Amino acid sequence: MCSVSPAAASRHCPSAASATRFAELVKRKTGTSATRSEKKRKTDARRKLRVVHREHRRQARLAGLRAVAVALTFADNGKLRAKLISGFIACVRQALKRRGHRLPYTWVLESEGRLHYHLMLWLPRGFVLDKQQLARWWPWGTTSVASCRVVEGYARYMAKFDCMPRLPNDANAFGYGGLDESGKAAVQRAGLPRWLQAILPRGSSARRFPGGGWTSTETGEIYASPYRWTPWGWAICKSGCSGRHRNDRPPSRMKREVGAGSMPNRYAVV
Repeated sequence: MCSVSPAAASRHCPSAASATRFAELVKRKTGTSATRSEKKRKTDARRKLRVVHREHRRQARLAGLRAVAVALTFADNGKLRAKLISGFIACVRQALKRRGHRLPYTWVLESEGRLHYHLMLWLPRGFVLDKQQLARWWPWGTTSVASCRVVEGYARYMAKFDCMPRLPNDANAFGYGGLDESGKAAVQRAGLPRWLQAILPRGSSARRFPGGGWTSTETGEIYASPYRWTPWGWAICKSGCSGRHRNDRPPSRMKREVGAGSMPNRYAVV
């Protein structure tokens, strides 16, 4: 019969206090660490916003527009509604439409104390947003407006998305508009999976196909993802998959180490 000394038992059995401290540490860690889905959401939003900003700058150079930074703050966070930012944009768009201009714009929602929007508006030179106008168009809090002198820096600030986990569940984190047809196509392509961007011809667009995969809106050709979920993690399927794919570098979220010799030959570990 095997016996364990009291000293050895005390070393292997945690006390109630240590167990409580460990539980608090785990709770704090899981509460502050971003989940994989949150990281992907941030990455996708940043990638899309970068393309939107690039296309807006291209349009601005052609039309001779200038960038203006606007901040809209809520006096009461409970007043947040999606229609409020849409109504503000509609007021600015209508004012420009009377002058024969369109409105390229981008906005992001942040939560640092009070909920507030950061906007980048591309306005014609000579068009001024005064405080009286802003107060009429945004009566739910305070406003501020300034000329955007460092456009690239302000665009990076807007795209940081550090407050995304703290936003209300039903709130949109960002929005944009005023793109021409070329800009819309570029943004739509930026939202596609990386493996699809690598094989889809330039100038083409795709949409999800019922039952899985993607289909070209021009030719109707169906593209199947080369990735498959296996008991060993994500893998590139070597056989039985669509031949129209390349073994490009997969997203970091799909990387998974697998023990040697533990996978069937038809899969390649990613």
